Amino acid sequence: MLNTVNLKEVEKLANQLGNDLEKVQRELKRIQSIKCRLKKQKGKKTYEQEMSETLKYEQLLKEVRSLLSPKKKPVTQYTLEDVEKLDYDETIKAIRSIQSKKTLTRWLTPEEGNNEEFKKACEIEKMLIEHREKIKPVDETYIRKTDLIKIIETIESSGELSQERIIELLRSLL
Repeated sequence: MLNTVNLKEVEKLANQLGNDLEKVQRELKRIQSIKCRLKKQKGKKTYEQEMSETLKYEQLLKEVRSLLSPKKKPVTQYTLEDVEKLDYDETIKAIRSIQSKKTLTRWLTPEEGNNEEFKKACEIEKMLIEHREKIKPVDETYIRKTDLIKIIETIESSGELSQERIIELLRSLL
């Protein structure tokens, strides 16, 4: 089991990589290649130690990645509250996504009415379409509510972020 990652270590590594998501992705890919090569060397005397260090560093990089680009909630898990926070463009994108999910899950079970995933996708699609009728396209001078909420959740979930990092997140809205 991996140890929990210290938030100060995460921020330190993020600063070392210049808070650049692309650099973090490259470093993560590099460390995963090292891990893959190491798996083929299980007879090596230092295998346990090297693998442990590699896994810890990989986890730290994943934490940095999630700090720099928090994940959005998947469309398939949207509730009415989530749908109401979407602007016009995000609603259109979500409709396309859920329609794709419907197409993929339609034929999962042969029995009629026994496909819960498909039924949920239909409900979400209905909510999204109703929401699309109520809203207008977003103007460039406004900040998306969902982007602001995502930044607030990032700040809350990561404990204590530096003032510079918070300012950087807020400037990304401009």
